[in-house]
Amino acid sequence: MTIREYDVHNLDCANCSAKIEGEIANLAEVESVNLDFMKKRLIVQYKNPAGNAIDRLNKIASGIEPGVKIAAAGSDVEAKRSYYTWFIYAGLMLWLLNTILPFGQVLSIALSFLAYLLVSGRVLRNAFQEVFSKQLLAEHFLMSIASIGAMYLGEYTEAIAVMALYELGQYLESRALAGSRKSVNSLLQLKPEKAHRKLDSGIEDIRLDQLQVGDLILVYAGERIPVDAVVISGESTLDTSSISGEAEPLLVQPGDTVYAGCLNHSGLLELKAQKKESESMVSRITGLIENASARKSRQERFMTRFAKYYTPAVVFSALLVFLIPVLMGLPSAIWLKRALVFLIVSCPCALVISIPLTYYIGIGLAARGGIIFKGSTYLDRLRKTKTLVFDKTGTLTTGELKLEKIITSTDVTLEEIEQALYISEYTSNHPFALAVKKALSFGFDSKLLKSFQELPGKGIVLNYDDIDYITGSERYFKELGYTDLVDSGTSSSVHIAKAGRYLGAALFSDEIKVGMPEAIDSLRKLGISQISMLSGDRQAKASAVAEQLGLDNFYAELLPQQKLEQIELLLSKNEGTLAFCGDGLNDAPVLARADIGIAMGAIGAQASIESSDVILLNDRPEQLLKAFTLSRSTNLIVWQNIGLALGIKILVMILGVTGISGLWEAIIADVGVTLLVIFNSLRMIRNK
Repeated sequence: MTIREYDVHNLDCANCSAKIEGEIANLAEVESVNLDFMKKRLIVQYKNPAGNAIDRLNKIASGIEPGVKIAAAGSDVEAKRSYYTWFIYAGLMLWLLNTILPFGQVLSIALSFLAYLLVSGRVLRNAFQEVFSKQLLAEHFLMSIASIGAMYLGEYTEAIAVMALYELGQYLESRALAGSRKSVNSLLQLKPEKAHRKLDSGIEDIRLDQLQVGDLILVYAGERIPVDAVVISGESTLDTSSISGEAEPLLVQPGDTVYAGCLNHSGLLELKAQKKESESMVSRITGLIENASARKSRQERFMTRFAKYYTPAVVFSALLVFLIPVLMGLPSAIWLKRALVFLIVSCPCALVISIPLTYYIGIGLAARGGIIFKGSTYLDRLRKTKTLVFDKTGTLTTGELKLEKIITSTDVTLEEIEQALYISEYTSNHPFALAVKKALSFGFDSKLLKSFQELPGKGIVLNYDDIDYITGSERYFKELGYTDLVDSGTSSSVHIAKAGRYLGAALFSDEIKVGMPEAIDSLRKLGISQISMLSGDRQAKASAVAEQLGLDNFYAELLPQQKLEQIELLLSKNEGTLAFCGDGLNDAPVLARADIGIAMGAIGAQASIESSDVILLNDRPEQLLKAFTLSRSTNLIVWQNIGLALGIKILVMILGVTGISGLWEAIIADVGVTLLVIFNSLRMIRNK
């Protein structure tokens, strides 16, 4: 398979965008295709790309919408300046003079035809090209038929006004869409354009793609961090809100890791680049956002299919509106004019653009708050969640375990068990191990480590200096035959053995996250009926957490495979959407298996980015609530837009049949409804 990306230029019609995508998908060499109308980007996955692939794409695109140009991503395409606007102005001036001055009838008709040709020349040219490419139900062709019909009926003013208003509408639509793109892009300005690289000879400003791992860079106050790096010297506070949505400033000092996109509030920082620009956290996030359009929501897919039938149905209705009354002996001129109203409102652009634009803005707003949706399908489906399942450690609780107490077995000294615990956990990165290494300090020589095995959900077995060590859960120790274990109560615990001799247990404390009880109450009010918890922790500890948070049920002492089995069981019983929320570090299979996997992980957690559908780059519970709320508000705007677009068009057709509305009202409604859905979607940014 070969994947190629292209930039699409001069694409102004949302319905044409869907047609181009469909035609490219029918090519024999194409496996899949996604044309993002909002970003003007085409992504094609080829089975075996032809040598003239880009020429074939351009032939399809220009045949559907004349003037569209497809070029390799990032390539420069010279923008051709159009002077046709002056022809429109000239035509309108001519029409105005013809209306004011008392010309003779023949001259007046000739001037009207000339004014019409000047105003509608571009539309007529595109319509002519559409006829040759067999696009008989394309927008320009239908608009041309409607205006030519008005000219035939002697409605010269209406014909000219329809074309002028159509051109004005196209201009306003393109400006409104460009404004919406600019508004969303301004939410995601996460990277500086250049970096200050420190050399022996001085400081040089270079492009980010020129930075190499190990380069020293300077970041002044008020600048954004260019790449993921580690602080070499200097102290400052960082604004991470553009990445994680976290408003509280983060203090950094030498030795701390910082991520690209964060804003340096105060102080000069000297950093050592840890990753290239293309591999940095902000680049991965931006990539996910840019590719989100490939995973389209159910409404987007439905509206694309609906648009294929909408235009033929409206055109057929126009034919019936004309033929039936004429066959009944009614005046043909009157009913022809009424039928032309249908042709003008037959363009489905407002319907086609209303949904992807709303999701585009929703995904952008989410990203600005540190919530990454990997596609509009997940932004849509999240609102349907009826069952929400949580991991415990690091999700419902802080995950910052603290070594609280050590209980020794008979004839075991505290120093002996502490040293054995430290040696056993030194090589691990498990939360228990991190808490041990933070609380204790002993010598460790890696040359003496003969073997090491970490058993997920059970514990650690190693040989250090020819001595066997075991640390693990109570259940694992009982499986190994240890019977006389110390009582650790409801606390999370790790038991320790050295050279086959049981030493005792270490107890750890872990607090529920601040705001989690309130978040769960709010989630229930949003319609989530079942909230459960899966945990590898002890039954007593899991029960205490579930009771404190008021969960519906919980499952404790689960190994990773058992968590997956439990999710399968819940999925088989669940009628609505099931979402699983975990820390993304050790729950990848469960995150992937759930209907929606939500990774609640700190910034920089690679596992959470790879395995989930929704990523919360801030550990705070309110971010989870915000994701659900945004899903519902986005869906509300989507249905408002669909209702506005369909409702106004149907109303205009009804008024057209009754003779109340004419061509003027039809074109204003057609243009107006498109602008209306654009501005309605933009309300999300103003009310963010």
